[in-house]
Amino acid sequence: MEFKHLVGIKEADLYIKDELFLAGIPAIKGEKSEREIPYSITGKLGDWNFGRAWYYWVASAQNGKGLSLEVATQLHERQYPIIGEDQPKIYGKVIRVTGHCGCPHPRDWALPTGEILRKETQRLGKKDATYGELAILLNSGQIKAPRFVNLYHIDNQIGLNEFVKVIKG
Repeated sequence: MEFKHLVGIKEADLYIKDELFLAGIPAIKGEKSEREIPYSITGKLGDWNFGRAWYYWVASAQNGKGLSLEVATQLHERQYPIIGEDQPKIYGKVIRVTGHCGCPHPRDWALPTGEILRKETQRLGKKDATYGELAILLNSGQIKAPRFVNLYHIDNQIGLNEFVKVIKG
């Protein structure tokens, strides 16, 4: 049930339109891209924008408009509906936080809004902290603020459909 690899496929819009329709995401017609995937259709649902990449969808929301850490955690840990040796155990394996191929837990990547993060890291004297250092500060409670995941890579139609259900509440 993986998405078709669309690099160089001139009729990519046909696949994109179908995938968006099956997920319940409104399609937006635009200019033809000059990227690896020649598409002119993207998706938009609430605060989320959807763009097609090689064999996955990129879902992105503006800073602070993504999924809360609580919701992102529930989605990540939710049992995948198809059981089998070659199937993932949880949705976090096909709805990948920040597009990370290692499929990390949202607690390791969910951040506060940029403004809050700047103030807090400045307060702690950690101006140039890495994501790993920020995760430690956030998970230990040294920085207390609402956290969000604003970017996902989604690898198959089942994952895209589930992601839409979560966005719609």
